[in-house]
Amino acid sequence: MPTLSWLGKKKIVNHHLDVPFHVLDRKYKFESTVENENNSSGNRIIHGDNLAVLKSLLPEFEGKVDCIYIDPPYNTGNEKWVYNDNVNDPRIKKWLNTVVGKEGDDLSRHDKWLCMMYPRLKLLKKLLAKDGVIFISIDDNELLNLKFICDEIFGAKNFIANLIWNTEGNTDNQFEIKVNHEYVLMYVADSNYKSDAIGNVIDPNTREDSNLWKGFADNNINKNNPANPPAIFLIPKGFPAVVDTLEYKAKKLDDAFFEITSFEKKISDSVKMKYDIEKSSGLPVKIDDLIIKDGKVVKDCKVYGGFANRKKLDLFVKNDFKPIMDDSGELIEFYINANAAIRYRKIVEQPSNILSVLRGFGTTERMRGELKRMGLEFTYPKPIEFISYLLQIATQHKKNALILDSFAGSATTAHAVLKLNNEDSGNRRFILSEMMDYAETITAERVRRVMNGYGEGKTKNEGLGGSFEYFELGEPLFLENDLLNESVGIERIRQYVSYSERIPLEQQLTIENNISPSALGVNEQTLWLFNYDENAVTSLDLDFLGSLNLQELKQRPNQYVIYADKCVLETKFMQDHGITFKRIPRDILRF
Repeated sequence: MPTLSWLGKKKIVNHHLDVPFHVLDRKYKFESTVENENNSSGNRIIHGDNLAVLKSLLPEFEGKVDCIYIDPPYNTGNEKWVYNDNVNDPRIKKWLNTVVGKEGDDLSRHDKWLCMMYPRLKLLKKLLAKDGVIFISIDDNELLNLKFICDEIFGAKNFIANLIWNTEGNTDNQFEIKVNHEYVLMYVADSNYKSDAIGNVIDPNTREDSNLWKGFADNNINKNNPANPPAIFLIPKGFPAVVDTLEYKAKKLDDAFFEITSFEKKISDSVKMKYDIEKSSGLPVKIDDLIIKDGKVVKDCKVYGGFANRKKLDLFVKNDFKPIMDDSGELIEFYINANAAIRYRKIVEQPSNILSVLRGFGTTERMRGELKRMGLEFTYPKPIEFISYLLQIATQHKKNALILDSFAGSATTAHAVLKLNNEDSGNRRFILSEMMDYAETITAERVRRVMNGYGEGKTKNEGLGGSFEYFELGEPLFLENDLLNESVGIERIRQYVSYSERIPLEQQLTIENNISPSALGVNEQTLWLFNYDENAVTSLDLDFLGSLNLQELKQRPNQYVIYADKCVLETKFMQDHGITFKRIPRDILRF
């Protein structure tokens, strides 16, 4: 597979591993005055550099995010975004805290953009569930570069689509060609779970008279081409029809008809004309009279033509005209219509019609106006209709989904989550990350107003309810000398170690538990202990084991995972008692 090279790539491909883990400082919890059980809790807004934020989410959320939407800088040269990733490379360090320039002015602008995106995408991949979907908005400036690195990070086989969004924006400009579209690259974490990743969504632009809205697909099985050469099929007595009565006289055919059509492997227009076969209702050609009464064929009738789904048609007849199941597990039935043609109908309980070109999903201009009604200013907000539709694709069937947006901006993603929950009684949750100073005054403020309601009189928008917690990116958990940063507090350290051990939340213990202040978590098989004292060297020894109140356990586990500064127990003793020793801080997993 072709790969993309750029200035700084060798240093950046594993930079996500070097990003320090920071604690997240909870500042407050906002609870709406509007009650809505569908928009309850579990939502977070985090202010801080999203590279560090994503790393800090890993212990709790690795492999658990169902849907990611990001709207990164398009690198147009007008955004004035600043490269600020502290990569250990002298060339990259020169870029720090400098505004990325326009095409022609800044010769390394694409290198900077790729160096910024690559580690973030690596962390996003780690957060994505196996059947999770990521959507990435972009335009022509970086589309090709983005596709290359996404294929490299997510895997080309996991690419689903390049959706083209018709922005329907202002085309009253002086450019030679008015660009009114953007792109959304769509990947699934693992293509083996693709069918679980994509919901059954019908594009709202689908024709009103489409059978998709009715829950079935309906098609003519007549095929008149060499790939489906004509053959005789016996329509048996009792075959269903959608008309009560119909009589269709047999055609007068001779041996020459069958010889010509067999040789040509089709029924040509000249043959149709010679044998008076109608264009609209002549196929399949009736060898016998076709008579229908009370919606059923009253006597056997031989017909001649090419058919799609011939094997399934034969199975339908053998099944006494009862629906049969196709390879996808959906039911199929056949019938004769008013034109005397055989059709098949697939019963689709959850129809889907997702188009690659997205039209009619709002505009940036209208969304900007809606934000003004909230009393907020934001230059390029994505329309809520657009984001809502993308979230539907990924979460229509996952109403408890966790959704992440690490370039949160004006919080359209959170608004869309709350709106979808209100519409389909879902309980989706969101995590937003925004590094700019407006994280509180715009990002969080919009969510507050959407939850509580905004506007007055006829233009009033009722609140959607809900709550969220607001965090600031805090201190790193590990110091430069790799020691634990004790200033973050023992609870933060315990929480990190618990997540690193993959202890489920319901099995984690607080420091006030009855077993031991060192106990982190317990289940029927394992007891985890973190023997740590910031003022003394801790030891895994018989005295420590004797201090454990194991009688408080309903059942003694057969494994003990114990962290301490040192261990003085003999290896055989530890093996006999199922004890695994992990040294602090050396053996604490680094994400």
